[in-house]
Amino acid sequence: MSIHAQLNTLASRRAQYVWHICLNLFLLLSAGAMWLWITWRAVYLVAMVPIAIMPFSYARQRLHAHCVSQLGPSSLSLVLFSVIGMIFDTIMALQILTARSGSPLPFLHAPGISWIGALWYSAYGILLFGYAGLGILRGLTHLARRGRAWFLRQQARHAQHDDLPSPERRQFIQQLGLLGAGAPFLFSLSSVKLTYDFQVEERDLVLPDWPTALDGLRVAHLSDIHVGGEMDRPKLLRVAALTNAARPDIVLHTGDFLTHRTGDFDLPLYEALARINAPYGQWACLGNHDFDAPNRLVRYLRQSGVTTLRNRVTTLSIDGQPLELAGLDFLFQRFERDALYSRIIDSWGPRQPVPRVLLNHDPRAFVTLPTRCADLVLSGHTHGGHAGIQLSKDRALSVIGLLGIPDQGLYRHADMQMFVTRCVGFYGYPMRLGIPPEISILTLRSAQKA
Repeated sequence: MSIHAQLNTLASRRAQYVWHICLNLFLLLSAGAMWLWITWRAVYLVAMVPIAIMPFSYARQRLHAHCVSQLGPSSLSLVLFSVIGMIFDTIMALQILTARSGSPLPFLHAPGISWIGALWYSAYGILLFGYAGLGILRGLTHLARRGRAWFLRQQARHAQHDDLPSPERRQFIQQLGLLGAGAPFLFSLSSVKLTYDFQVEERDLVLPDWPTALDGLRVAHLSDIHVGGEMDRPKLLRVAALTNAARPDIVLHTGDFLTHRTGDFDLPLYEALARINAPYGQWACLGNHDFDAPNRLVRYLRQSGVTTLRNRVTTLSIDGQPLELAGLDFLFQRFERDALYSRIIDSWGPRQPVPRVLLNHDPRAFVTLPTRCADLVLSGHTHGGHAGIQLSKDRALSVIGLLGIPDQGLYRHADMQMFVTRCVGFYGYPMRLGIPPEISILTLRSAQKA
């Protein structure tokens, strides 16, 4: 490479460094100003810069450097890619800063614009994981080669000499890497449709002590609707229509109706919920996103036909058979959850020989609940893993699942079972990647009839 080309390459990379430093500083200062003068919740945006935006910038820098080496610092393709990238960076930053506004800028949510931030961020998020995986693979390969050289020094030298790639092979591999870098963008683009491709999933759950009188009870389990942004009125009405078409006996919600926004953004939610019909009504607990104005939410839910169970239990009569429904508020305390849950559930009095379904937003709490406090626990919160590979109806390969957090499907602990839905909506970046949303229809079966 000539000195002139090297200088151009250095200048191109340096320009990208300066741009991303400015981008991160802009987000950090803007979020800090919002935190100080507008809303304390902007502290999450402040924390988002080092946790999420700086890794994003690192992935951007890596890909830009690769494109420079392949296309040349002065190529028209690289210039177009750089300009478009800066435009998309700006849109993403503005969408992040205005995401919780009750009346976001119309331009940022126009057709063809509203998904740019999510697409852009999620694609580079996938690239970041790819770079991390390649780094681990290269490290393991290096260790393996050193071990081979240690045991077979002479043979390893010949093998390393034979393995040296020719210039043509090296160029082919580099060009293949440039094409492969586009895969995350295609994957993110395909996830736009997936994110709101609501699927009605039917399941039979066999419960050991479930009475035969309630065998066949159909429960619609909805969670994490997250009204606001792209979860607009048409999508909410579609969720209501799909739920009604499944003909449930009862509808149970496990929280996160809202998205930490301001204003009357949530009004379409109540219109949609009011259209859902079930003979034994709609019942709910509250999730972690529902506490900006919980009393207002509970009042609006009640007007829409949804009864909220806030750390209490109630008894229904279904064809003469009693059924207890219980609901727990989301606990923000990280420690001594088992003691807090025990205190709440003990306040309900001794457990009667009556079947009970418990609504609790956070599936991580399942192992801390008192034993025999319910026959079935319903949870959401994890959005099915949010990003991963859906292997079957109830199994996925997701980072959340690999960390040991219940992401979807049926779980057992002691004498209880918990079902975790993939949820209806989603919140924040990235959008759903590979994990479709669902409306869960659970037919509860008695083991005595099985």
